[in-house]
Amino acid sequence: LAKIQRSRLYEQNYSGYGAGQVNHRTELHGPHCGAAQRDRAGKAFVRLIAGAVFAAAGTAASASDLPSRTETPVFTPPPPEFSWTGFYAGVNVGGGVDHFGFKYFMVEPRPNGLIRSTNGITASGPVGGIQAGFNYELPFFHIVAGLEFDINASGIGGQTTVSGMFPNGAPVTATFGSKYESFGTGRLRLGYAWGRFLPYLTAGFSFGVIETYYSFFTPGFSSALASTSVRSGVFPHVGALGIGLEYAVTPNVTMKAEYLYNFINARPVTISPGDGTTISFGTRTMYHIARIGLNYKFDWLSPPAAVKD
Repeated sequence: LAKIQRSRLYEQNYSGYGAGQVNHRTELHGPHCGAAQRDRAGKAFVRLIAGAVFAAAGTAASASDLPSRTETPVFTPPPPEFSWTGFYAGVNVGGGVDHFGFKYFMVEPRPNGLIRSTNGITASGPVGGIQAGFNYELPFFHIVAGLEFDINASGIGGQTTVSGMFPNGAPVTATFGSKYESFGTGRLRLGYAWGRFLPYLTAGFSFGVIETYYSFFTPGFSSALASTSVRSGVFPHVGALGIGLEYAVTPNVTMKAEYLYNFINARPVTISPGDGTTISFGTRTMYHIARIGLNYKFDWLSPPAAVKD
């Protein structure tokens, strides 16, 4: 009876299944079903990881074939260090002033027509002109040596009027004056390059066109005359010396402020116009000149900019 019951139970459980299904249920209910399941799960996980790796590699390879949107950086060399070496030219404007005392005498053709005395003249006025030169910055100690020439128009002038009496009792009035019509200098410059600042000393020769004049009046007689002369010389007897400060606004444009003592020695002027009158008075062409200037520096001899690989 027990055998018959087991046979019927077997038929109920396994009837209608194929061989493959029987094997499957057998495996599920066999003693090693847990190990088999873990083995299949491990293989599936390995296949999943391998597929992800191959997919990522394919994506990276495809991305490497695409054009890059990142621009190649362009090297920009740094600006070169400023150098004072080079030719330059520019303009200047300023003013000058001086005061000096002088002796004079006047002679008129009548008896006892002589008078002597002293007086002074204050002269001042504007100046302006052009300049050109060359600087060379030495490769040591930041020393800058140069040569500069300038030519300038001038409105500097002054006069004085004196009154007196001749020994013969005749009153006299006279005017003495001078005008500094134009001048020029040729000077050495020696400075120290403090970056874009250049303080410097300067000295050299000078020349000037000077007009001297007088007018003379006494009752019954008058005389007037003017004369123009060119005076020049070299330092230290005649010349110009001074000090200045120049600043480089850009690599090619500089500004400067400058003081010059421009001197052409004092000397007496004697004028005899031929009417019996003789006038003699002292003159001095020594002016304190302050001016500002603007220069353009050419790059003909400037060192090239440094280029890095």
